[in-house]
Amino acid sequence: MKTYVILVGLLFSATVTPAGQPDIHYVLGMSEPQTHLFEVKIELKDMPRDEMLDLVLPVWRPGRYVILDFANGIQEFSAVGDGKNLDWRKTDKTTWHIETRGAKEVTATYKVYADEFNLRTRGLNDSHAFVDESSVFMYSEKFRKLPVTLTVRPYKNWHVTTGLESSDGHNFTAPDYDYFIDCPLEIGNQQDYPFVVDGVSHVLSISGEGNWNADTLIRDLSKVVNVTKAFWGSVPYKRYVFLLECMPNSGGATEHINSTIMQTAPFIFKNPDSYRGLLVGTATHEYFHTWNVKQLRPKGIDPYDFTKENYSQELWIAEGMTTYYAELLGVRAGFTPVAKYLDLLGSAVSSDRQRPGNNLESVADASFNAWIGGTQHWYNSESDIYEKGAMVSALLDLEIRHETSNKFSLDDVMREMYKLFPLSGGGYTLADFRRVITNVTGWDCEDFFRDFIFGTKPLKWEDELLAAGLQVNCTDTVAKPWVGVSLYDAGASTRINRIVAGSPAYESGLSTGDEVLALNGYRIRSNSFSERIGELQPGDKITLTIFQNDQIRTVQLVLGKAPKTNYKVTQVGTPTDLQRAVFEGWLETKWKTN
Repeated sequence: MKTYVILVGLLFSATVTPAGQPDIHYVLGMSEPQTHLFEVKIELKDMPRDEMLDLVLPVWRPGRYVILDFANGIQEFSAVGDGKNLDWRKTDKTTWHIETRGAKEVTATYKVYADEFNLRTRGLNDSHAFVDESSVFMYSEKFRKLPVTLTVRPYKNWHVTTGLESSDGHNFTAPDYDYFIDCPLEIGNQQDYPFVVDGVSHVLSISGEGNWNADTLIRDLSKVVNVTKAFWGSVPYKRYVFLLECMPNSGGATEHINSTIMQTAPFIFKNPDSYRGLLVGTATHEYFHTWNVKQLRPKGIDPYDFTKENYSQELWIAEGMTTYYAELLGVRAGFTPVAKYLDLLGSAVSSDRQRPGNNLESVADASFNAWIGGTQHWYNSESDIYEKGAMVSALLDLEIRHETSNKFSLDDVMREMYKLFPLSGGGYTLADFRRVITNVTGWDCEDFFRDFIFGTKPLKWEDELLAAGLQVNCTDTVAKPWVGVSLYDAGASTRINRIVAGSPAYESGLSTGDEVLALNGYRIRSNSFSERIGELQPGDKITLTIFQNDQIRTVQLVLGKAPKTNYKVTQVGTPTDLQRAVFEGWLETKWKTN
């Protein structure tokens, strides 16, 4: 396919600054990319006669609920007003206070150290650049809703691909700061492939080398667009950009208002499982976010407060429900065979019942605590808005289908939520969500929310899946030896990354991060640990030689009996009419008995 340079976005016409308000113009340079330093200029013209101006850099980026403190990369800040140097000082870690002296034109300049490609925030080297504007461009809170313009000065012959509107590929416009920072910039020699789905413009932009095939990706991304649009009914954009970076040791993605940035290793495209993971777990997930969280937002993040944590009990809906629907739409789009999806459900049951944290923290609390999650003890003490949120969403969907004799589903609820809570309308709460469920379906979901959203009762997998003609069976038939620890290799060392509460390892004094040298006197690596433990029996004694805090230690423990946590989901032999109807309506495929 021919490669194109994308110059024109179609979402907004030229921005117009209201009378009496300043024109806000950003300039981004990268004259020496090998230094990883962006050069930034903020020009404010026709300033009101204020005596001060506060410029703020966000401390987090939308799409990731963690404080990142972008200000740590700012250097060489200065300010000029009407051609004269202005006094300035920092008033906190992320605010630059400028004494404007009544200047009509104020210009602030600074540099940003950018070498965080893997975080999808800001990166610059002699190969390409990536900018999530929240990590690079400061803003004034009092001017935050004003239109902004951006001029990018690419290095040499590099070009820019973004969801922002442009007339020439170098100058861009946005209706306000929030929209501006939600349209990331890929700058380099990326290859841009425009394609149209149902009359709407899309772009696949690929940075880096790999064994990808653009025609295949466009075909499959078109399926992603079609199946997701069929779910929601319409698209909330005029043009959408799939940014794909192929880099060694990379992965992950972030959703944006009319684009997504996805990262993957370069040579995964010929591996069916890896490619399915990219299409479903990454592309479909991020694209579904275009509606669920970029438009339909929890109250706690609408509007964003860029200066601190934005607390919300609804993040399991924004993230976990998106995870659930990405996998479900993968089935509906034909990327995931039904048998594979049933295997994934079995793995979900196993994962849910293995994780001690699921018994201690509800998904509502996990949402609120998302900003402080991820401690070393996370597996034992925390639930998860992504994984557990997806599980709860799946069972909520099946419960609705069962309670309404398949007349309604979670699909109907989410479409109604999308209508009732438009972007910048103040967002929704869990109370709103519960009310919409009842109004749409007629089902009183109070008990479900009490037990599984606000509570930590074990999920009723067997009951809920049976509504779709699916049965859950434990595949553990023989008692297996158990240590309760998982290992990973870091170069020449093998370390502990997880210890399960209540396990022999938990009681022995081992800690995450310990380097494991030997098992019963013989060197051990992560890939052989399970095999060697599997040769033993519950009740056998083992000796682990470890480095803990740089001191060599010998730890003895007695192997326990592994909990029965391996499950398989299969279709029942003869479904009822309702079970068949739920199954077929849910997966949008005909019942076929294995």
